Amino acid sequence: MKHIHLYEQFTELNEAKVRLDVLANQLISATFKKWTTDFKSGKSESRFFEQIEMVGLEFDLDANIKFNSKGFDILDSTGADARDYDEDEDDDQTPFIIIDFAVNKDWLPGYWTEVYRHLSDVMRHEIEHITQGGQGIGNYRAGKPSDDDSDMRMLIKSGILPQHMYLLLPKEVDANLQGLRFEAKKRKIPMIDAVNGYLDTQDYLTPETREEVLITWRSRAAKIGGIPKF
Repeated sequence: MKHIHLYEQFTELNEAKVRLDVLANQLISATFKKWTTDFKSGKSESRFFEQIEMVGLEFDLDANIKFNSKGFDILDSTGADARDYDEDEDDDQTPFIIIDFAVNKDWLPGYWTEVYRHLSDVMRHEIEHITQGGQGIGNYRAGKPSDDDSDMRMLIKSGILPQHMYLLLPKEVDANLQGLRFEAKKRKIPMIDAVNGYLDTQDYLTPETREEVLITWRSRAAKIGGIPKF
């Protein structure tokens, strides 16, 4: 990494999530600084790119924000690909994270606090996804969900399966728990407030499906450990 200095002793920490939290904090800080600097200079969009190369963790980060939205949006292009091999191209690839935000420029600078909050959740969420694959380059962490769920995602996206099933995919359960735990820690709020704040934005949830999600998340949180009760 060119601009972010990570120390190898992080690999020796007993709690893996601490190391990932440290990394997330550094990437959030660097991304946010680039975004705010570019906005102040009058640019219509901003991009922060970084290649992360650590002992046991490798991926590219491409974090973008456009100042052209009517409000604030986390674009559908946001996501992660943890694979170190692309079957379609029949070639090796570096796992990557893409973050694409859009915000109304007239809302800034006042709305930067909310942008930072969303960036914190998304960054930690997507880093969690990176550790669910990439066995060949050492990214994968034992015990994390790694089964290919692309067929399930396609069925959900096409409407064949109900939309709330997305929140029950094992990979998404873990990523949501870690992202929301991290957000709650950053904002110094109870975990339940972060969870409810997120679920409130998922307007397709019914009281029944919301409870199903909460039961699943709480069960998994107890198995993961280190997730505050909610």
